[in-house]
Amino acid sequence: MSPLRRPGLPDEGGRPDGPVLVTLVGDEPLAPLVLARQLDARRVVCLALPVVEWRVEPLLGLLRKDGRVAESFLPTLQDVPAGVDELATLLDLDADERIVFDLTNARGVLGFSLYELARRHEDDGPDRSRVVRVDWSARTIRSISPDGYQIEPLRATVGLADYLAVHGKVLLGLERSPGSPSPFGKAAYRLASAIPQARPILEATHRGHPDRPLRLQGRRALPLADELVEDGVLEWRGSALFATSLRAFQFLHGRWLEEYLFEIADASGQFDDCASGLRFRWSFPGEEHDPGRGDVDNEIDFAGTAHGRATLASCKTGGHDVNGPLYELLTLAERAAGRSVISVFATTDVLDRSARRRAAALGIRTLDATRLPDPDLVLESLVHGAPTPPRTPTPPTRRADRPAGDDRRHDRHRRRHR
Repeated sequence: MSPLRRPGLPDEGGRPDGPVLVTLVGDEPLAPLVLARQLDARRVVCLALPVVEWRVEPLLGLLRKDGRVAESFLPTLQDVPAGVDELATLLDLDADERIVFDLTNARGVLGFSLYELARRHEDDGPDRSRVVRVDWSARTIRSISPDGYQIEPLRATVGLADYLAVHGKVLLGLERSPGSPSPFGKAAYRLASAIPQARPILEATHRGHPDRPLRLQGRRALPLADELVEDGVLEWRGSALFATSLRAFQFLHGRWLEEYLFEIADASGQFDDCASGLRFRWSFPGEEHDPGRGDVDNEIDFAGTAHGRATLASCKTGGHDVNGPLYELLTLAERAAGRSVISVFATTDVLDRSARRRAAALGIRTLDATRLPDPDLVLESLVHGAPTPPRTPTPPTRRADRPAGDDRRHDRHRRRHR
């Protein structure tokens, strides 16, 4: 076993009252960060297997930026009994200091060995040691000590830049951030609350061009069009209807839906951070000497963090095959934000039963044209990842409930096949 890296550790005197956090870095590197912040740990010791070594450096950077002592090791353990002794020697923990053992990412020999070491410390000093794990689904920190059971809500704040950074990403920019005013008033709410009436306007935008008049099919959308004129999205030039600007055209072309999600999230006050049109790229070791390697960027329509978790949403307006966007969102969520992420697919279409089932199987929440008009339901999905409720199946009609005509047809069919 050997230390991964221990350069330039800050003076431990900066947080004299904080505990020591011993944690495992796995596929989800967020747990060590939120625990260190919530517990105000003065020192964080990260253990990792070589297969996830690349996740350690971004985490150490954030911990040190917070002013904590941060170090990491790549132990190679062969069995649990010997592994416990090896970890005890490697960590060299002071029996008189407060220690929190995090087993959120516990797996295999390393995880079992750390648990046994934690139990040894609990036996020697139960008032100075604690064993915990992060429960992402309930947003809580759960004590898993056999002698005590405690639940503490996650309160640590993680901004979008830090959330991406701990997963090896770099935030490049965004369209709107918390507190930014809408450029078009209540236009996004108007469109979401009246999607059937909005379809002719949205379809005309998808067929059209910023410098050409929008050709609406029928007169159904005219009342909504007048409201959008008041919001500064549309304008009448004689008898022709135009988008007021390129930005207004892009808003109608699809941007309005991601801004609608953003405005609901921002107004709720339930998110630590949120943004629409967020752009990021993967970070690479040594890229400061070769910045061209980071030119390729990705975009997330909506992103937000709340109580240590992140929500990513993909927004689609107009007709789309649902399969492609769902798998694209799934890949983006897993690559960009780890297992703790909530994935939401928002669309102006009405999803059929097959699409809902596929989304549910992938762990993606859906907001379609039947759900978007309800801001409370939208917020519940974004903050808590509320499950998409299944449609209530129509119960089969009992024979006693059939109309008399049905009985006569049934009797004729029975006589014909005797």
